[in-house]
Amino acid sequence: MNKKTRGFLRLAAGFIILTLSFELEAAVTAYPSIPDLITSPYFTVTADSQQIWTELAGSRLRQFEYALYGSREEEDLNIASFACSGPVKLTIKAPGKIEKYVIRPRSRNIKAQVDGDMLSFTIDGPQKLYIEINNLPHLSIFADPEETSARKKGDHSVIYYGPGVHNPGKIYLVSNMIMYLAPGAIVNADLFGREINNVRIEGRGNLQGKIELTRVHDFHAEGICIRNTKGWTNTLTDCHGCSFRNVKIFSYEAIYSVDGIDPVSCSDITIDDCFMRCRDDCIAIKSVDPSMKVDSIYISNCVLTGWACSDGITIGFELNGGPVQNIHVNNCDILYARGDGRTRGHAAFSIVCDGPAMVRNISFENIRVEENVEFKNLEFVVTDGTLYGTDPPGHIKGVLLKNVTWDNVSKPFIIRGYSPDNLVEDIIFENCRAGGKPILSEENADIRTNRFVKGLIFKK
Repeated sequence: MNKKTRGFLRLAAGFIILTLSFELEAAVTAYPSIPDLITSPYFTVTADSQQIWTELAGSRLRQFEYALYGSREEEDLNIASFACSGPVKLTIKAPGKIEKYVIRPRSRNIKAQVDGDMLSFTIDGPQKLYIEINNLPHLSIFADPEETSARKKGDHSVIYYGPGVHNPGKIYLVSNMIMYLAPGAIVNADLFGREINNVRIEGRGNLQGKIELTRVHDFHAEGICIRNTKGWTNTLTDCHGCSFRNVKIFSYEAIYSVDGIDPVSCSDITIDDCFMRCRDDCIAIKSVDPSMKVDSIYISNCVLTGWACSDGITIGFELNGGPVQNIHVNNCDILYARGDGRTRGHAAFSIVCDGPAMVRNISFENIRVEENVEFKNLEFVVTDGTLYGTDPPGHIKGVLLKNVTWDNVSKPFIIRGYSPDNLVEDIIFENCRAGGKPILSEENADIRTNRFVKGLIFKK
C-alpha cells in the first residue's frame, strides 16, 4: 500500500468516525424548559452529551395533607423528557453520594454504574423508566420516539400550542379537530367533548387538566403528558374506537377520584405504551348503563404506578350496566399498588363486580408485578352490589392469567364469589409465579377462595 493510498484511507476513516459521531449526537432531541414550572433541585440528567431539562412536578400539597398522607418528597415527581432514535447513555447527577438506587421496571434489566453522586447507564431506545435514588423524590425518564410528522403552526384544522405557558381554562372539542402541543408547551385547561368524532391530541407537550368525553368516536391521544389534580383524568363515557398511545399521566394532590384513564360503557378502546403514576386507580374500566356493554378494550406495554389508593388496573367497582367482555391486558409492568379501600385494600390488578354485570372473557398475559404491593396481589370478587349503589350482585366467568409474575409472595390472592347464582368461575393460572415459584395450587401462593368459586385451574 503506497503512501497516497494510506493517506486516503486515514481521511476516509476520519470522515466515517465524524459522521457516526454526528449521528450519535443527533439521536437525542432535548425538549425546551417551560417557564413558570419548577426545575428539579434534585437531579441533573444528561442524555449522551445533551442536558435534559428536568422538572419537579406536584409540589403543592397543603400542610395537613403532608401529615396525613406522607411528605412532600413522597408526593413530588421529577420528570425528564426527550426524544431519541437509538441507544442513549444517560447520566443522572444527584445532590449527594448515591447510597442506593432502583431502576424500574426491573424487567428491563438495566445495568448501571455509580460513581459518587453520578448514576450512568445505557438504554437501547425509546422507553419509560421510573428511578428511585436514596430517599429523594422519584425520577421518571420519558424517552419518546422522535416525531416523524409533527404538526406545524398554520396547518389546516390544527390548534397549535407552541413552547411556553397557555391558559385557555376550558376547551370544547369539535369534530375533525387536531390539537397539537409542541415540546416545551404546557396548556392549563380542561377538555370537553360530546357527540363528536375524529379528534386528535398530539405532540410532546403537557396538558395541566382533565379530559371528559361523552359519546365520542375516534378520539386519539398520542405523545402528550397529562398532569391532573381534580377528578378522573381521562373519562370516556359511551365512547368507541378511541386510543391513548405513549401518553404519560401524573395525578396528584387529591387522594381519591384522580384515576388515570376510565373507559365507562365503552368499546374498542386501546391503551398502549403509556405511563401512569396516579393517586387513585391507574386504569379503571366501568359499566354504568344496562343498555350498553363494555367490549374490546386492549391495554398493552404500559408502566403503571398505583401511588396512594390505587390498583394498576381494575375492572370495577361500578359494574351496574351491561356485560363487560373481551378485555385483554398484555405486557405491562405494575410498579406499585397501595392504599386501603372498600374491599379492604387495593390490588395490583382486580375485578370487583359491584353490580349485576356479567364479566367474561378477560385475559392478563405477560404481566410483571413488582414488590411494592401493600395489601393484595390480585382480587377477583363479586360483592353484594351495594358498595357504590343498591344494585344486585353480578358474575365473573372466564379469566386467563398467563405468564404473570408477582415479586411479593407475602400478599394474598383474593378470589371470592357471592352466592350460587353469583359465582367467580373458570379462572386459569398458566405459567404464573409468585416470589419466583410456580403457582400450582391455592396453598403455595396464598390464594384465598370461598365456596362460590368454581373451575379454578392451574397449568405449568
